[in-house]
Amino acid sequence: MESRASDELAGELLTLYGKIRRTTLVGKVDDVTASQSAVLGRLIRDGATTTADLARAEGVRPQSMGATVQALVDLGLATRDPDPEDGRRTIVSATDAGRAAREDSHRSRTRLLAERLAALDPDDRATVARSIAILGPVVEP
Repeated sequence: MESRASDELAGELLTLYGKIRRTTLVGKVDDVTASQSAVLGRLIRDGATTTADLARAEGVRPQSMGATVQALVDLGLATRDPDPEDGRRTIVSATDAGRAAREDSHRSRTRLLAERLAALDPDDRATVARSIAILGPVVEP
């Protein structure tokens, strides 16, 4: 088997990631954008935080994050509340509706990929499973 350079594999992996992401967004039925979904997921995973901290974590400008958070608030998927320790700051939290929307979206995307994986030969599915196990540590900090 031919051994390819790490930079070539990295490029192919990023391309595949983009294709998987686009594939799972095709059947999207809600009004939540990809960036809003990412922020909502972060709020659910990591808990309530400030807009500035969200911006740092997502690698965007605070003004851009402010617009994203406001869109989530407008959709009823997040709330902004005064920080009890510092009245000048606002804490952003996911709402129950936000958690449900994120779960529905995840379930829908998972179902789509599961259907496509089910169509693979069992040996190929086993290879996919092994690849996931191998790649996990590559993306973990």
